[in-house]
Amino acid sequence: MVKKAINIFWFFFILVQANGQNLQMVERDTIYLEEFLGIEKVQYYMDDTLFVKQGNYDFISQLYNQLLSNSIRKLQINGKYQENRFHGQWEYKLSDLDLDIKSLTEGRSMGLEYLLNGIERSAKFNYLNGIPEGNWMIEVVTIKDNRRLPETNGGNFTFKNGIAVGEFKFDDLQGKNFLRGNLNDEGFFDGDLILRYINNGDEIKESRVYRDGFLLKLNKFNETAGTVDVDIAYEDVIQKLEDSDGQIQEIDFRISEEGFGVLFQNGYTEIDEKLTEQVEGNSILDNILYRFNRFSEGLTDEREDPAFKLTRRFKFVYPEEEERLIRSVQPRLNIMLDEYNDFLSNAKFILNRDRIDSLPYIFGFIDHARRKSQDMLEVIELTEEGFFDFLYRPNYYPNGLPNLNQADSFTYEEAGVEKEATFDLGIYVDSPHRLMEQIEAFTDTLKQRTDEYLDYSFMEIRIFDEQATIDSLDNQIVQLKTRADAMYSFLQVIPEDRTFEEMPLDYRIYRVIHNNTLQRLQNEYLDAEDYDEKVRLGKELTCMLDYLINQHDEILFIENMPERLDKEFTRFSPNPFFERDIETKILPAIYGKGTGPLFNAYAENLFESRNCKDLQNNLEKFRKLENRLKELVKRSDTEEVVRLDRALRRENIPSRIERLLNL
Repeated sequence: MVKKAINIFWFFFILVQANGQNLQMVERDTIYLEEFLGIEKVQYYMDDTLFVKQGNYDFISQLYNQLLSNSIRKLQINGKYQENRFHGQWEYKLSDLDLDIKSLTEGRSMGLEYLLNGIERSAKFNYLNGIPEGNWMIEVVTIKDNRRLPETNGGNFTFKNGIAVGEFKFDDLQGKNFLRGNLNDEGFFDGDLILRYINNGDEIKESRVYRDGFLLKLNKFNETAGTVDVDIAYEDVIQKLEDSDGQIQEIDFRISEEGFGVLFQNGYTEIDEKLTEQVEGNSILDNILYRFNRFSEGLTDEREDPAFKLTRRFKFVYPEEEERLIRSVQPRLNIMLDEYNDFLSNAKFILNRDRIDSLPYIFGFIDHARRKSQDMLEVIELTEEGFFDFLYRPNYYPNGLPNLNQADSFTYEEAGVEKEATFDLGIYVDSPHRLMEQIEAFTDTLKQRTDEYLDYSFMEIRIFDEQATIDSLDNQIVQLKTRADAMYSFLQVIPEDRTFEEMPLDYRIYRVIHNNTLQRLQNEYLDAEDYDEKVRLGKELTCMLDYLINQHDEILFIENMPERLDKEFTRFSPNPFFERDIETKILPAIYGKGTGPLFNAYAENLFESRNCKDLQNNLEKFRKLENRLKELVKRSDTEEVVRLDRALRRENIPSRIERLLNL
């Protein structure tokens, strides 16, 4: 492994004197064009700590044998550097060969009989300080049975300041491709461009006429059949070039300075013959340019890529008013689109769509409006991104926006049946020259119509929800009241030998609360017309009924509270005269006042509960009272409790008793 690393990074230095600089040469392994591993030799000098390439450069790759293949590839490069930049002529030679081993010869010296077949590509590129300058030439030679055939393929371009200019040509005798053309001083096609190629077995001569990068004519002559297959005049381009004021239907235009490569485009759609008939010829041109570019890519810090400007376009300047319209319409359309998506994905509307008569239609209308909003946003975004800066927008929308330039229809499903409805706002986007103006008007009308439908839908679903809530409250009230009536024996008739006060506490509490509060709340609930008030009363009523049901055992427990506390306040001591212990009541005032006046006052408060919160608070007071009395019993021997007992002897007012017991 160490030996291999040394071989990979092995440097060999030779000191020479040239141009008054102390030049050295380094020889090292490297990879060229990201696939060819080989050895490069480069002259350089050191400027302080900087490595500066200066002088000769050579590279030769290994014979590149692909795995399980008899293919051989070899790349050779020779050139010169000046201050780290390509300078002068650079030569490339790439061999792609198939090795066919015939036999092994034996004797004093061993040998192989073999045949090499393939292609040898060579290129000579000239640079001036890293910028393409002068003649660039490529040549392709065919190797057959170890011999170079005399016929060669190739061509050349001329560069000035990095831009391809002047006459150019390319010949591919095997592929029967032929190219002749001219570039003006700015690098654009100018004059005649001639292409010959084979298409579906026929020999085609394609002639193009350019003026300063603009395609004016395209003709295809089928030399095999002797017929003219295509003859196109680009009248739209000719007219614009002759237009003195540079304006079409209020859209200004000027000639671009940028180059756009092989494809000439003036806003033609994908099916326009002015575009489609360029395809075969452009494919050949692209292939030829690739042959030049493949050797000149990369190393951008040492050289610039060759510039093939070739075609121009018209740069269109749309009315300034469009910018204002876009700033106004685009955010509104985005908001509308969000509203439509929210509506269409709202679970409540989806679940109730078939339960509200008009909702299926509205769903279909809003979904159709969503698609139209997306169509308008797409045009706006393309305009904002500059897509139409060099493409005449009216060519893309000659009749306005599809689906917005006339009335159309949409489908929706109702009760399992698909129906169709007309979509017509009475306003259209049908002018290619007033596109943004009409989009704004269409957006305003669309928003007004969809707002009406959305408001109506939310109102309908709100009414539906409100009714569902009321129905739910009705059911809860009936169910809870039935349970409470049964639990508290509400329908029980008081026996003739008993008074109301002699009935069980739970019966009396429920009877009084029912007659004084529950019945009142129920009547107010039934009479309420305002939804919020009706819900408030219904919840108050269900709260009280639910609480009475849940606390029934607690009320029964409260009824026996005096008896339970009586045991807590009773003490037994040995009786010297009888077997039965002496029973003594402790803290009689605390017990008597707590289970007497205060207990009765709490019961009265419970009877008078006006709402659920009152009911809860009044019932809680009994729990606090019992816990407080039990706590005082535990401290009955303390002076503080004894003093409290004496103080309560003179009190009969419930509020004062409550205060002294610290409740």
